[in-house]
Amino acid sequence: MTGSADVSVQPRDHSTQGTNVALTEQPESSICPHFPFPRQDVPAEGVPWGPDHDPLGLAPHYEELGLVTRVSLSDGQEAHLVTGHAECVEVLRDETRFVRGATPGWPAPDGIRPYPTTAPTLLCMDGKQHRLIRGLAGNAFATATIHRYRPMVQTLTTRLVEDMLNTSQPVEVNQALGMPLTLGIIGAVMGVPEQDLPQFAVWGDLFLSTGPDRDDDNSRAKQEMAAYMGQAIGQRMASLDSAPPDELMTSIAARAAAHIADNPGQAEQTMTDTVIFAASLVIAGWETTAAAIASFLFRLLTHHGHDGTTLYRQLCTHPERIPTAVEELMRTIPNAAFESAQPRRAIVDTELAGVPIKAGDLVIAAIDRANRDPRTFNDPDQLDFTRAAASQHLGFGGGPHICMGAPLARLELNVVLETLTQRAPNLRLHTPPQDVQWNTATTIRRPAELWIQLR
Repeated sequence: MTGSADVSVQPRDHSTQGTNVALTEQPESSICPHFPFPRQDVPAEGVPWGPDHDPLGLAPHYEELGLVTRVSLSDGQEAHLVTGHAECVEVLRDETRFVRGATPGWPAPDGIRPYPTTAPTLLCMDGKQHRLIRGLAGNAFATATIHRYRPMVQTLTTRLVEDMLNTSQPVEVNQALGMPLTLGIIGAVMGVPEQDLPQFAVWGDLFLSTGPDRDDDNSRAKQEMAAYMGQAIGQRMASLDSAPPDELMTSIAARAAAHIADNPGQAEQTMTDTVIFAASLVIAGWETTAAAIASFLFRLLTHHGHDGTTLYRQLCTHPERIPTAVEELMRTIPNAAFESAQPRRAIVDTELAGVPIKAGDLVIAAIDRANRDPRTFNDPDQLDFTRAAASQHLGFGGGPHICMGAPLARLELNVVLETLTQRAPNLRLHTPPQDVQWNTATTIRRPAELWIQLR
């Protein structure tokens, strides 16, 4: 079928579909697999990539696992790794069984190695507090209202693409398109002055950094972001009548002020949560979408359909397939280095896929593997731009913590592919695919640099 391509990492053995094979059912002496598995975007030392290697593929280790498997983590703790789509949905949605925050008797499953510490952001909150802070954004990112940002997204995308077309030299996607587009849009939506946006790019990299010094980097980024945003929110709260009404930061400040007026005893905590929330929106609003732009283009330019043409050329010929292509690319391309959502903790004895989970156990939803569950996606390792079920993927998470900015990200990704395929049908990689270097400085999976030629 035109618009399809095989992107399998290794053949999946469908003879075990429907079975619940899990190491938790094996003897106590069994050795747990170590998770995360080796990253496919990082070459093994001394072993260069071959021309057919897929840096956006999943580790072959998943093929040996059942729907729920006990694994060991970097610090020696054990967790249940959940790879089934339906089971991941349960973990992400059911806060009566699985939580991100602290709960009586159990510490929050936040900052467990190798995952970064996200406190005190929204990512480690549950229940009423989570809903309250998330509600400060109102319906700014709701699917029904996101269309109002399309003219702004289209205008900036067109300008950036025109700038790229106006040079005969290769251009680097992250710097020429991904970062200026996504950071520019979220900055405009929030009301962050354009001259301050580069600093948020620096803070974002520090917040998501990996390595031995990352705790200091994470903490410094959060402190500096909070100081900046505290001043900005405070100024708007002090002069709501004259603050720009169409900026999201003004709406957030107004809702926070109203909550403080109704709950004066919670003023300090509300202000702290509001400031961190506003800063987090800027970081979350650009980093992962910018990464997706580069990764999408790498996939589209390096994989071919059954007719021998690249997937990119197929979208040039069939632009009507772009919306489904965005969903399929989200489904099959990992956006995070660890191919999973942040860990959760079971707070009651329960089970998943017949595997017992005890209260206190860590549970990790391996969403990128779940996005290839054959029970949900027919022929899941096939990239099919006509797939009816494509939007059921968990690329934006799920449940209460589903990505708030998903509708805006979808809009940006659609507009980018629409504009590029229309204006630059001859777009191609400047370097061989195996020579592309991949990001290891943060937990975001993307090409560190992706050089392309548009003419």
